[in-house]
Amino acid sequence: MDADLTKPKKGFGALILSDTIEKLAPPEPLIVKPDSTIKEAVELMIKHGHGSVLVVDSEELVGIFTERDLLKRVVRAKLDVNTIKISEVMTSEPQSLSGSDSIAYALNRMAVHSIRHIPIITDSKVSGFISVRGMLKYISEHTLER
Repeated sequence: MDADLTKPKKGFGALILSDTIEKLAPPEPLIVKPDSTIKEAVELMIKHGHGSVLVVDSEELVGIFTERDLLKRVVRAKLDVNTIKISEVMTSEPQSLSGSDSIAYALNRMAVHSIRHIPIITDSKVSGFISVRGMLKYISEHTLER
């Protein structure tokens, strides 16, 4: 892409400091129960094209299962996806954010904790999730104009 084709609309620093996660329009999360099998969770992820599912028990977030968990905990250990429960391989007590947190804060949490997906909690309930991909898309759409 030629540099002449784009010009800044809003400075990157100003955007990530002032805009909140709510502006990203976090998508509805994919939710499974702790007793769901790995296969059920992965099929849901594939069907919707998401890299994670949130594990919720009685409306409380208890874990997250990501593509990284699939590779490191399931494939590496050669676990049976048909019988092993997601609660056995999920990341328990995942990081979470509020929709009012800034994009900069979300990026910092992702970098510090080496994670790519974070659930959003509103009124003590899971309301969405954000991903690195979603944030990059938002940033590129709002900092450059053609």
